[in-house]
Amino acid sequence: MLTTAFLLTKSVLSKHLGGGSVETTDDSDSDSNSNTSSPSTRTVADPPSQPQPSADIRLYNQRASYSLRAAIDIFQSSPIVHLAFVHPGDGKRAETLMNMPLVAVVVCDGEDENDKDHYAVYLHTHKHSGIAEAIAKGNHTMTATTTKVDGLVFSPTPHDHSLNYRSATLHLHQATLLDDDLDHEEKRSSLAEVTNVVTGYDRIALVGKPDDHNTRRTTIVRARIAAVSCKQRYGAFNHAQEPITEPQTPEEEEYAFKGIVPCWTTWGTPQGFGRDRDEVEQVFEERSVAERDFAEKAAWAHEDAAIEGLGKKRKPVRRF
Repeated sequence: MLTTAFLLTKSVLSKHLGGGSVETTDDSDSDSNSNTSSPSTRTVADPPSQPQPSADIRLYNQRASYSLRAAIDIFQSSPIVHLAFVHPGDGKRAETLMNMPLVAVVVCDGEDENDKDHYAVYLHTHKHSGIAEAIAKGNHTMTATTTKVDGLVFSPTPHDHSLNYRSATLHLHQATLLDDDLDHEEKRSSLAEVTNVVTGYDRIALVGKPDDHNTRRTTIVRARIAAVSCKQRYGAFNHAQEPITEPQTPEEEEYAFKGIVPCWTTWGTPQGFGRDRDEVEQVFEERSVAERDFAEKAAWAHEDAAIEGLGKKRKPVRRF
């Protein structure tokens, strides 16, 4: 269904397969009505950015957005990413493709919130991880991809079942390992931001920033954004259209279920104690309600569920 992280490795695969071009696709959706356009009443908040060749979405490109702000929004909603890169090899293994899950946060560290060059991407890892080794040996490019599932689409045929989802890929370059001495305060701030992004609120205001010891013992990768691509499927069986909830003919009354089941994360009741327990419970109740609201709007092809570039308005960015 979703393979946008694969785009980074085209040249590497070409080399390993003996040269020549390598065709890659970013999605294997199988909707029979995949060429259905978005409703004409849908408005776009800002003109969509043009794709760079490395990030060009080729299949079902009516679902694509190249909006930087849309990508950031998706990464804030789903900060667990899959990082794809090439490990140059060591004494135990040859050069190999790697893909590892980790936490990523996107922070605006410049003045222009619409310029990808004014953002840093921080990756939380370990000094012995494959990505740390790859960067230390000179590989400074990679892709980070995240996906949020919003529903399961049921088709009247076995072939055309699908998922509603939001996915974003950041093509990263200029990756570096933050130095314990030269970049100590930047490391501390990035670790604090990881905590805030994962918990979904300003948790650091209550527990404080990481101390010197924990800052030094954690490895942080800082990278810059070279290109972005996003993709979304929403609506029912016919993409970007509302579900049909009643049979249209007598024959359809005998069909297997056709429609959509929305999907969202529901957070449970906090187990533990502390002076802010009620606040924590409220935060996660609100997160559960917001995620349910989004998934149900996505099921009904509501314009509020469309990512920017397909109609959705932008959200605030994060800063230290």
